[in-house]
Amino acid sequence: MKVSLLCEDGSARSLKAGKLNRTITQLTAYREFGSPDVSLLDIYLCEAGFMSHNIFLPPAAKDSITAKVAELSQNGFGYQLLPFEHGKNGDVDIGLKAMAPNPSNPLQTTFNILPAFPFRPRDPFALLADRIDHFFEQSPDRSHSHLKQIVFCRECRMLQLIKMKEEHICPNCKSDLIIQS
Repeated sequence: MKVSLLCEDGSARSLKAGKLNRTITQLTAYREFGSPDVSLLDIYLCEAGFMSHNIFLPPAAKDSITAKVAELSQNGFGYQLLPFEHGKNGDVDIGLKAMAPNPSNPLQTTFNILPAFPFRPRDPFALLADRIDHFFEQSPDRSHSHLKQIVFCRECRMLQLIKMKEEHICPNCKSDLIIQS
């Protein structure tokens, strides 16, 4: 995942154009770890007013995206774009605006530029996925798993199933999980 800023006037900042080789190295490491579907997600954080005054893709981002498509496709990696804008009312943040690039699926907010070449999951990724799945299946809170998440506590080095919004303390060692991140 990479983040860039699109300004209200259509200009762009932090396009990371010169860091593509490092990004390819990171994606290659994920594939070597055994991940079956490796993609780059480019997040475009748009300033308030961008979406009402500009088209997406703005000319300022086209060269960066074109270079990424060429390199990612050559290596079999996928590529998605996710633009969103903070809505404002004066100085007050009032939520997010996202685009729906696919009219038949208004919940889809990513532009799927390039599909990843899929692989079968391999170790150590497959082992990690199996361990997380086994943890969830054995969890006593599994029947009440709605709006919960699996986290790893760095203090006690254990997986935990916690509520997404209200819980941020490890049930095992009482460590603050937010400070750990």
